[in-house]
Amino acid sequence: MDREIAGRDEDIVKLAYSLAIGPYRYREMFDLLGTRLDQALDKAKDSADGSDGSDFDEDTIRSVFEPLVPHFENAQSLMDMQGRPSDSAKYSMKMIDADSRPSALIDADGRIVYANSAAEEMFRLHTGKCPDEGLFERGHFKTLLSNLQSLERFELNKVISIFGMESADGEEMVKVALTKVHDSDGKAIGHISAIHISWFPDIGMQFQTLLNLTPVELEITKAVVTGLSLNDLAIKRGRSIGTVRHQAKSLLAKLNLRSQTELACLYSGFSKFNVKGQGGAKGELPETDDRVGCHVLLRSDNRVLDYELVGATSGQPVLFFPALLGGMTVTDDMHRALSRYGLRLIMVWRPGLANSGMDGPAGSDSFARYAEDIRALLDALGIKSCPVIGHITGAMFAYAIAKYLANRITGVVNINGIVPMEPGPHLAKVDRAERLRLYLMRHFPKIGRFVVHGALAKVDSGYDHEYLHAFLGDNDHDQRTIEREDIRTQFRQAFQKTTRQGYDGFTNELALASGEWQYLIDDRLCPVHNLVGQHNLHYTPEVMQDFAAGRDNFDVEVVQDTAHLLLYQSPDVVFKPVADLAGS
Repeated sequence: MDREIAGRDEDIVKLAYSLAIGPYRYREMFDLLGTRLDQALDKAKDSADGSDGSDFDEDTIRSVFEPLVPHFENAQSLMDMQGRPSDSAKYSMKMIDADSRPSALIDADGRIVYANSAAEEMFRLHTGKCPDEGLFERGHFKTLLSNLQSLERFELNKVISIFGMESADGEEMVKVALTKVHDSDGKAIGHISAIHISWFPDIGMQFQTLLNLTPVELEITKAVVTGLSLNDLAIKRGRSIGTVRHQAKSLLAKLNLRSQTELACLYSGFSKFNVKGQGGAKGELPETDDRVGCHVLLRSDNRVLDYELVGATSGQPVLFFPALLGGMTVTDDMHRALSRYGLRLIMVWRPGLANSGMDGPAGSDSFARYAEDIRALLDALGIKSCPVIGHITGAMFAYAIAKYLANRITGVVNINGIVPMEPGPHLAKVDRAERLRLYLMRHFPKIGRFVVHGALAKVDSGYDHEYLHAFLGDNDHDQRTIEREDIRTQFRQAFQKTTRQGYDGFTNELALASGEWQYLIDDRLCPVHNLVGQHNLHYTPEVMQDFAAGRDNFDVEVVQDTAHLLLYQSPDVVFKPVADLAGS
């Protein structure tokens, strides 16, 4: 058993160093750390009686993870030396979204892993389903499946073959290239993308001149590019098929090419693909929603507080502390709900996020200092009292404001709010991944910091959508929500704002979340209404109900047919109780 554990630790160390120089295999490392945590908890149960509901002993956990700390510290130094990555993943879901051409990832079984809106519209490609064989030219679908099943033998990022596919409306025949790429975990996967190769005589003449082609060779090139078979070309030219095939082989040898596919790729590269309908830079995001006003409060001691205002000027003011995931995302549904309930959100960034100044290492006085910032903001805006919304990690800041500004806060509404990592019956029910993140931040901050930075670096590399899919797990409600174009776009904008000053603001907030902050709740607070998604995987309804049991002024509402992203799935359920508090 000890040898097995030592081998697993060696694998974790190797993955940590690998992750320091590239975004692949983050999930594999995280899962191995989770396995180590499970083993630590199993050992700890033998050392603690569990009477306080904690199910772990800190000394036991320390003995399990301590040997890994120096390696993670070294890996963090390597990562810092590499600098912040930026969109290096050419075949990530983000880049596929940004492509105006039909584009999709496809696995070895021929099932679509991810398709952009153009591929869905033109070819009816949908996640989890195989393409319609009827759209392919005769024999091409079988060739595609054969190539996918033997991906390993092909070179990375090289076009394997080109297929003919008919658009779903039957009006257009399109060429589709299959390329071997890596997915977000470094595994081989197929990428199919429409290449709209138009034959323009002037480009053909330039191609002929550059490569010193004969008229016959140019005619063969045109046939290959436009999809005319060599047999049809032979009939058109009045030659035998054997003659035309020999001429085609001679052309390929002359250009040092191995196949007609490579000839088509060579020409398409020469003509810069002439992509139909493509305009503007790839990956360009729409400008920030002009319904949101951005502001900065500069205090006398040079502390900077960044905040945004959304909603009618005449609306009832509401403080809003957003989640790290999604940040200040405000959807059209949220705008309409704010209007219906007559609310105006004052959305405040915490220290180190967006333009808000860093506040030093997370500590016991961090919440009190931030409460003074909020007091200054309310004074500057002329607001005597208002309710507050806490979203996920924002919940602990909502509690802090309610504690330190008790005479100014009329009530708290938390949306899937986190709970303190203090001993209690709720703790064992927090899901495994969340416990791992917070346990590491609490007991081994050097490992925890690396894990957080590794996840953020993966997002920065372009794998934002892949990370979200993994983070949200097998949850149809959340998975459908992040497929919405407005959510994807605004989440990407939010990430850039959230990490504008680097990753440490993010890390410090998770350090606060893993620390001791239950004292913020132990005193009697104003009314606290906790909204929990019925299918939330991280802090489930059971977790919140166990935590809230016996606490004054705490109530829990389980929101049906919602999950982690409850705020975007059912904004009316959120803003109605807020409006009740604002009017009280």
